[in-house]
Amino acid sequence: MFAVEVTFLTGRYVATAFDDRRRAEWPPHPARFFSALAATHFESPDRAPDERAALEWLEKQGAPEIVASDASARDVVTVFVPVNDTSVLSSLDSAVEKIDEARAEVEAARAAGGKKLASAEKKVAKATEAFQVAARKATEAVPPGKEGKAEPGLAASLLPEGRTRQPRTFPSVTPEEPRVVFAWPEAQPTGELRVALDQLTSRVVRLGHSSSLVSVRLRDDRPDATWVPDLTGEVGESGAERTLRVVESGQMAALDALPAEQAHAPGEPGRVMPAVFQRYVRAGSQSAEKVPTTVFGRDWIVLRRAAGPRLPSVRAVDVARTVRRALLSGYGPDAPEILSGHSAPGEPSGKPHLAIVPLPFVAHDRADGSLLGVAIVLPSGASAADRRVVARALAGWGGASQGDGESFPVHLGGAGSLVLVPTDERATLATLRPETWCRRATVWATATPIALDRNPGDLRSSDPAKEAAAYAAAEEAIGVACERIGLPRPAQVTAMVAAPLAGGDKVRHFPAFQAGKPPVQRVLVHAKVRFDRPVEGPILLGSGRYFGLGLLRPVDHG
Repeated sequence: MFAVEVTFLTGRYVATAFDDRRRAEWPPHPARFFSALAATHFESPDRAPDERAALEWLEKQGAPEIVASDASARDVVTVFVPVNDTSVLSSLDSAVEKIDEARAEVEAARAAGGKKLASAEKKVAKATEAFQVAARKATEAVPPGKEGKAEPGLAASLLPEGRTRQPRTFPSVTPEEPRVVFAWPEAQPTGELRVALDQLTSRVVRLGHSSSLVSVRLRDDRPDATWVPDLTGEVGESGAERTLRVVESGQMAALDALPAEQAHAPGEPGRVMPAVFQRYVRAGSQSAEKVPTTVFGRDWIVLRRAAGPRLPSVRAVDVARTVRRALLSGYGPDAPEILSGHSAPGEPSGKPHLAIVPLPFVAHDRADGSLLGVAIVLPSGASAADRRVVARALAGWGGASQGDGESFPVHLGGAGSLVLVPTDERATLATLRPETWCRRATVWATATPIALDRNPGDLRSSDPAKEAAAYAAAEEAIGVACERIGLPRPAQVTAMVAAPLAGGDKVRHFPAFQAGKPPVQRVLVHAKVRFDRPVEGPILLGSGRYFGLGLLRPVDHG
């Protein structure tokens, strides 16, 4: 067990929420605490190797439990702060603020599941470029006699009585108990690591804003947690959940890749540090037993059909493959495994990667099976680097065609071209909402048929015994496919050729699907799957699971 206690010496915590500069953060995010440790390490003139090793160990320990009392937010008052360093040519304040705002948009997009992430990251690039232009102008010498009309006034603003003032806010909270504990119950640091962490934490003087003074010490006990990482994904009562930034393995390496002024800056380092998002719930509000989940993540990027033909679900694979080509083209040469699905040229990946899932309109009285959009589905636990790869691919795809990264064309030859756009965070159509496909349930049914990993035999045999054996083999293959993506073996599988959901297309209407090396035509079947306890989606089964086949929808509430 490893735990660290942070005491707020002034009785309050000053830190701006990552997605709202007018609101204070509470409880403190684990990534911000790690940021304080990293900044303390980098500020040291010798940067002891044992401290670096300790930070690299800590980044691998996962999301900690958090002990934090309730806190009351103080009224946010705008104050006007004198600017100490005014340029006679151009103030950089507005450029810096735009960079901060753009970075906040990126963090908010990641927390929302990646929606509008590509557009937000393009804003960061544009704001950074504008800052660099402004910085160059600020340092260029003006030839004598070429001063502009504004220069004398700006020069006068360098004097104390002429300094401008910029509005600033400092959101803060006052916790009932002025301390927070971060605890990793399963962590077992060696004696050397513990000594290094003790030395490092003893030098931390603030968490968040420079006025948020703290003292930090190690603890040997495990206190009762207030907030714990979510195990179930089940939505609970209001106020029982938080989305917090945490670190993951590779954090220090990611810091090394940042420009020095970002990675090692003591001011608000958590705003620019790489981080991933973890859902927390109040201790006691979650189920004692972890709900089984799949290798696919729930933070989808959903693009809805805005224009173009209304295609049936039988075109799902065509759409998915075209979208994949667009993403690979948008990324450029040497696409990583997470995007390409190949560990080496011609070699399929042996681990989960990006799935492209067209979303059919099914399970409704008026459902017609048409494709209403496309979901970009990352593996569960995808790293920050993986998400940056996808964001780059989306930006390249949208930017190359439209220039704004907000619309994505899908050219389908004779069938015409679809135009996809990002969905609003509150998509009105259930088909386009990730929770429709990802919620907990016991019984699931196929929206698109499963491409079986092995040939079960003739499902249409005129011999009843052969037909029954083929269906039994198909159902066995579906059970194995469930286990392959992290689920338990189903209690019951019923294979069929007819679509089990309203609006779904029969198996015989789908074109032949080939997979493997060499390519082998796969048998397609629809199915209903029942588990003996609730499981959580998304469920994508079979050899076509990365291209929209084998998509299951929950049909009961677990």
